[in-house]
Amino acid sequence: MERQFTKKDSMIAKGLAVLLLLFYHLFYEEHVITGLQVNHAPVPKEILLMTAGFGNICVAVFVMITAYGIAKSILNVPEMSLAAAYEQAVVRFLKLMGGFAILYISVILIWFGKFELSSLYGKGKQGLVLMLCDGLGLASTLDTPTLNETWWYMALAYAFIFLVPVLTFCVKKVGNSLLPAAFFLPMIITLHSDMARYFFVAVLGVCAAYGNWFEKIFQIRLGLVWKWCAGLAGFVLCILIRQNAVVKDYFADYVDAPIAFFLICFAVMLPGSIPGVKQILGFIGKHSMNIYLVHTFFYLILFRDFIYGFDHAGIIFVVLTVVSLGYAVALDTIRMLACRGIGAVREMKKNKI
Repeated sequence: MERQFTKKDSMIAKGLAVLLLLFYHLFYEEHVITGLQVNHAPVPKEILLMTAGFGNICVAVFVMITAYGIAKSILNVPEMSLAAAYEQAVVRFLKLMGGFAILYISVILIWFGKFELSSLYGKGKQGLVLMLCDGLGLASTLDTPTLNETWWYMALAYAFIFLVPVLTFCVKKVGNSLLPAAFFLPMIITLHSDMARYFFVAVLGVCAAYGNWFEKIFQIRLGLVWKWCAGLAGFVLCILIRQNAVVKDYFADYVDAPIAFFLICFAVMLPGSIPGVKQILGFIGKHSMNIYLVHTFFYLILFRDFIYGFDHAGIIFVVLTVVSLGYAVALDTIRMLACRGIGAVREMKKNKI
């Protein structure tokens, strides 16, 4: 039986991706490491900076998993129409927006005294409108003020929710020929910088779903030692290639796609195959979206001195991970209990009727 790429696998890959994200944001700037006197022994500073810089590949991993998952949900129902696919997209969009709104409200309620909201959004009705835009994750889309610059990703996430169904129906018509078309598209039309950066990544994710590429990779028979040797060598090679100055300046839009594909396979086949590590990565991946959205408040906006006050890079990384994960888990728990409570109330009303 063919090994499938499951939802648990996607959580493992997201777990690795969000850990790379945290490492990237903490240590990719040399002036931060030197200015805050971060102890990075025994790792040389140059290697720390290069590895941390590689960490922003996380967005490409998120985009590819999203594109793959949406495409699979459409391809698995051969008779599905584009209209039906867009009905799914609307539900997915509202669910994501609702989740973001809950996180936004939690941030405002917990740290209300830390922000000057009237200075950020303005006063009166104007301020309420701009606050609503930010609270729904639309600030980057509408170019309105935002509480957290990291939330730019919401615009990309919303866009791909509605773009991937179209790409999926295109790949059903032309197959992998969609890849060269996507490669040359930026030469024909001007895309927003974020869309231009990750469009090819999304197309590769759709083609991977169409061709069952992950499943085929999983079928490769190779001894465990050889898998680890090949995987670690590939991981190091990806860092060296992607962090090359020429590649970053000229080819990042295209190199990110195969590297993201490799990292997903790497996460699932290697660390994702180790008992304990598999569960930890999957658990982190389950809460990766909230970790992504909230971690900036801890390491940069509100508690910078606290996070970097742990001196050693390894400890700083672990503390930020634990604190961000704790917030994400608490928020998801409250949301789950609230949903159960609402469901119970509805059931009681239904039974009375």
